[in-house]
Amino acid sequence: MPLFDTHKAVKALSHAGFDDTQAEAVVEQINEAVNENVATKSDFERFVAKLDLERFATKEDLERFATKEDLMRFATKEDLKRFATKEDLLKLELRINEKFDKFSASLLRYALGLVGLAVALTKALDFVVG
Repeated sequence: MPLFDTHKAVKALSHAGFDDTQAEAVVEQINEAVNENVATKSDFERFVAKLDLERFATKEDLERFATKEDLMRFATKEDLKRFATKEDLLKLELRINEKFDKFSASLLRYALGLVGLAVALTKALDFVVG
């Protein structure tokens, strides 16, 4: 949406008695004045970004942050290759699940064995007492 409708302004001035040349000249001057003094969205964004930086960090503050070169010295691609990948983690998860399943099965066998032992002891006790 334009800030200033030049066509509408020319029509209004012509209707008020200006000839077309006069109306167009006046509207052109007004349009230039409006456009020169109106901030664009990008002007506003640059202004806000600059204010944010000035409010939260000085140039000296920004210079104290780590640079790309600093980070490259900290960890190279070779260093990062030593870390686990998603595939490594999935394989580990599968191995853990397999071990958990085996443990669960063993635990179930022991539990059933204890139940069987309890039943056998109960029957033996009934036989001795009874």
